[in-house]
Amino acid sequence: MATPAAAPSPPCSASNSPSAKNSAGWGRPPCWPPSATPPAAPPPPRLGTLARQPAVRPGTRPRRGPRQRPGPAPAGVRDLVGERLVRLDPHARRFVEALSVAGGEAALAELLDVAEHGLHPPVTGAAAADAVEHAIAAALVEERQVVIAGPTEAGLAFRHPLVRLTCYDGLSAIRRRQLHASYAQAVQRRRPDAVDALASHFTRADDPRAAEYLRRAAERAAALYANDTADRYYRDLVARLDIDAARARLAHSQVLRRMGEPGRAAEALRTALAEFLARGDHDDTVATAAHLSEALFRAAELDEALTVLAAHPPQADTGAEARALHHLARSNLHKTQGHYQEAFLAARRAQDPAEHVPGPTGQLLQARAHAMQAINLGLAGRFGEARRAGDRALAPAQAYGDPVLLGSVLSTLRENARRHGRLHDAVRFGRRALDHARQSGDPVAAAFEQLNLAELHLLLEDNSTAAQYAEAAVAAADWDDAWSLPYALAVLARVLLRTGDRDRAAALLERAGTPGDEQAHHEVRRARALHALRGDAPASALAVLGADAAEQAPELAAYAHLAADRPAEAARIAAAEATRAHATGERLAEAEALIAHATAAHRLGDPATAGTALARAEHLTRTLPYPSGHTRVLGLRAKLGD
Repeated sequence: MATPAAAPSPPCSASNSPSAKNSAGWGRPPCWPPSATPPAAPPPPRLGTLARQPAVRPGTRPRRGPRQRPGPAPAGVRDLVGERLVRLDPHARRFVEALSVAGGEAALAELLDVAEHGLHPPVTGAAAADAVEHAIAAALVEERQVVIAGPTEAGLAFRHPLVRLTCYDGLSAIRRRQLHASYAQAVQRRRPDAVDALASHFTRADDPRAAEYLRRAAERAAALYANDTADRYYRDLVARLDIDAARARLAHSQVLRRMGEPGRAAEALRTALAEFLARGDHDDTVATAAHLSEALFRAAELDEALTVLAAHPPQADTGAEARALHHLARSNLHKTQGHYQEAFLAARRAQDPAEHVPGPTGQLLQARAHAMQAINLGLAGRFGEARRAGDRALAPAQAYGDPVLLGSVLSTLRENARRHGRLHDAVRFGRRALDHARQSGDPVAAAFEQLNLAELHLLLEDNSTAAQYAEAAVAAADWDDAWSLPYALAVLARVLLRTGDRDRAAALLERAGTPGDEQAHHEVRRARALHALRGDAPASALAVLGADAAEQAPELAAYAHLAADRPAEAARIAAAEATRAHATGERLAEAEALIAHATAAHRLGDPATAGTALARAEHLTRTLPYPSGHTRVLGLRAKLGD
C-alpha cells in the first residue's frame, strides 16, 4: 500500500463527520419454468388434522407489507366445515357466526352479551349454554382461557383459523354488518377504551362512528410507535372522511416519516396541502408546506422541496407555530445545500416564534430550533457556540419526551463530544440516540446513528465493532435506497480501508455515485480521497478532493500534497489547521493536523518543527485519549528514528 514517504496512514475521518445529519413485502410464489410441471396439490386435510396445525410457525413474524385479506379457505375445508354447520341447531350456528365476527377467539361473557343484545331473536340462559355445547361437540370451537383486557378469562376459540375463515365467508354482507355492529356495541358496554376493537367493528359495520374510533386508534398506535398499525388506521380513516381529511393526512404523514417512507409521506402531504389551500386555512397551509418540503428533501426531491416552501411563506399575521415550522424547514434545506450560515440564521429565526408556542408543541419546536442551530454552527466551524446551542436543546427535548426528538438532540451532543475528543462520552450519547431511533421505528435515523457509532469505534481502534455498525447501517439504508445510503456506504468504505479490503471499498464508493446532498457528496469525496492515498496513485487524491480541499478536508489535503511531493504546501495547510482547531477546541482535528504537520516538517528537513508538532500530538492523543491517533503517533515516531 503506497503512502507518502515517512507518513503514517491518513486517518479514517476524525473530523467533519456525517454525524451532523441527525437524522419488504410478502415472499413471491415459486416460479416454474415452462417445461416443468408444478407439484400436485395436496389432498384437503381432515378437520382434526387441521386443528392440530399451528396457524403461525413459532419463532417467526410476518414481514412488513400491505394489509391483505386472507384468500378463501380450500374447497375441501369449506365442504367439511359446511357439513358441520348444517348439522348444528340454529342457536349454535348463530353463536358460531358471532364468534367468526369476533375473530379467532372471544371472551365468553362478551359473546353471551352479543347473543343477548345483538341476535334476533336473543339467545340467553339455558339456550345459550346448549348452543355453546353443541358447537364444541361439533369440533368447530373449543373452550380456552383468553386474554382480552387484563387477566385471563373463560373464552371460546375456533379450532383452526381456516374454520373461522370458512364461517365468516359464508355470511352475507348484510349479516356481517349487523353482527359487527352488535359486537361493537357489546365492546362499548364492556370495554369502552378498546379503541382498536371498536375501530375494527364499526368500520366493518360501515357505522358513522368508525371515523372517531379510527382516529383514536391511529393516534394511540402512533404514540406507542406502532407505526405499521398507525399507518393502516390512518389509511382507513382518510378513506372514510369527507371533511377534515387533511388533518388526518397530516398526522398520517408523520407516521410514514418515522417508518422511513418519505415518498408516501409526501403524497399524503400534497393532498393535505391542496385541501388546506381550497379551504383558505393560511396557517395550516404554511405548516403543511413546511412538512411537505422536508418529506420531499428526504425523498431526494430537493428542487420541488425548495419550490413548495417558497410558494407558501409566512405572512405578518401567520401564527407562531406555522412560522417556526417554516423556518425550521428552510434551515434544513439550506443545510442540505451546504449553506451553513444561512441554515443557522433560519434556525435562529425559528427560535423566536417557537418560544411563543405553549405546551408540549412549544417544547418540541424550541428543542428543534436549538438543535438545528447547534448542527449548523458545528458545520460552519463555530464549535464553542455549537456546544452551547446543543446543551440548550436538551432540556426542552427531555420535557417533551419524544424519542425522535431526544434521539436528534443526543446525536447533536454526541457530535459535540466527538469534536472535543471525548470519545467515550460520544459513544454513550450515540448509543442512547440509537436506542431512541429504534424505539421510534425510524430506519433512517437508526442507520445514521449506526454509521456514527461505526466512526467512533474506528477512532477507538475497535475495528470489529465499527464493522458491525457500518454493515448494519448499510443494510438499514439499503432496503429502499434511503437518503442515508451514501453516508453509510462512505463510512463502511472507510472501515474496509482500515481492515485492508480495498476492492470492496472501491465497489461501495462507486455505488455511492454523486449524491445531490452537498454534505453526503463531501463525505463520499473524503472516502474516495482516502482510498486514493492508500492505493497505487496517492497523488490523485488532490483531484478527488477538489479545489476547496484545504478548507473542507485539510488533514487529507496535507497528505495529498505530500503524496504529490509538495511538502511545503502540506506543512502550510497542516499548521494552519492545527492553529484553527486549537482555537476552536476541536481536539481530534488538532491532533490529526499536528501529525500531518510533523510528517511534512520531517520531509522538509526541519527536525525541530517536526519534533514539536509530534510531541504536542502525542500529548493530545494520550490524554484525550484518542487510540487511533496515538497508534499513528507512535508509528511516526518510530519511522523518524526518535
